[in-house]
Amino acid sequence: MPDLSFSNQPPPPSHPDRDPTPRDRRYYVWTVGCQMNSADSERLEAALQQVGYSPAARPEEASFIVLNSCSVRASAEERILGKLGELVRLKRAQPDTRIVLWGCMVGPQHISPFAQRLPMVDHFVAPSAVDAVVALAPNAVYTLDEPVLPVANWAHPPVAVHVPIQYGCNMSCAYCVIPLRRGRERSRPLAEIVDECRRIIAHGTREITLLGQIVDSWGHDLPDRPQLPALLEAVHALPGLQRLRFLTSHPAWMTDHLIATVARLPRCMPDLNLPVQSGSDRVLKLMRRGYTVARFHDLVAQIRTTIPHVSLTTDIIVGHPGETAADFAQTLALCAALRFDKIHIAAFSARPGTLAATQEADPALAVTEAEKEARRRTLEQLQEGIATERSASLIGQTIQTLVEGESKGKWRGRSPNNKLVFFPHPADLTGQLVPVRITQTSPWALQGLAL
Repeated sequence: MPDLSFSNQPPPPSHPDRDPTPRDRRYYVWTVGCQMNSADSERLEAALQQVGYSPAARPEEASFIVLNSCSVRASAEERILGKLGELVRLKRAQPDTRIVLWGCMVGPQHISPFAQRLPMVDHFVAPSAVDAVVALAPNAVYTLDEPVLPVANWAHPPVAVHVPIQYGCNMSCAYCVIPLRRGRERSRPLAEIVDECRRIIAHGTREITLLGQIVDSWGHDLPDRPQLPALLEAVHALPGLQRLRFLTSHPAWMTDHLIATVARLPRCMPDLNLPVQSGSDRVLKLMRRGYTVARFHDLVAQIRTTIPHVSLTTDIIVGHPGETAADFAQTLALCAALRFDKIHIAAFSARPGTLAATQEADPALAVTEAEKEARRRTLEQLQEGIATERSASLIGQTIQTLVEGESKGKWRGRSPNNKLVFFPHPADLTGQLVPVRITQTSPWALQGLAL
């Protein structure tokens, strides 16, 4: 646990010459967590700029500091607590600095279980509540008179932007703290989302990813109960859009209609994230996931039949309470059979208030940390071999690459399947679709030449 007591040591010196904006109208935002947190922070920064603030490169150069937090794993919370520990000296030397803890470490009631341990924090704000954070900025010189766009104040808007369409989650997965920290599902209206996407595209963005905790369930809580395929069609029709994606899906909500819509819409990319979490029916039941391994296999077969050349990624937790060596072997077998393009692997981390935390307290169900780590490494090795083979099959192919920017002397972009592609070229190709012939591959990236 970081030392959060106050210290007499002064903070590092600031450098006001880097930005003519006075320190009392500069902000610093630090983000940990998922794409939803990143999207929230992008909106916050745009909103703060709309009310007269400028970004600071370092926290000591700002009077308004916001930490956007994650609680999915203990390691994420430790990163935030460590950052707050670093800010103690700054707070003591510059008492006018206002520090906000935002996000999943706070929860929907604006109350953090860490509050008593964090004397340097002035305000605790619930996840995604951008307006509530902006209202705490003491030196705002304008008012927010229109919806916030994450690209509105950027000199060079990003090629790809994430747009939240839903907040919270109604599922009750045993291991997940998100429903406790983000609250129940709240879908944004279709017209509001489409208007935001239209304005983002007008600023120069070419790819949009629609975000939700269970994105497939979007709309069920709205008056006319629209479904995700209708939203995909509406956004897909916007002039100037080149690519459309969505995440994260859930096997229980992935419908025939949704699969067919992705197959039918040419700018909807063949790229789906479908978390399986375990290859054991017994563990899936402990996790309260609501489907079986057989159902998942059938769903993957349907997706691959309907959407040719689809890229499938998944999420897996190893070492969930109750997972035996035999259960883990079933997970390895599932991954070997389905050959995902990528697996996001996490060793189980008990989160307070979840059913799985209670399960782990039972010695008969708990998995040792050493065994969790061994299983994580074993699965990583298996997936690296699969990814190496899948990438190697692309050598010699020409892939339409949407260029996002420059990286280490080469242009960096993504394929329709969301694979990273790097290639040299003398011209600035940012935002353009470029055919790239693949000449070299690795498990996680492709190298090639522009045609």
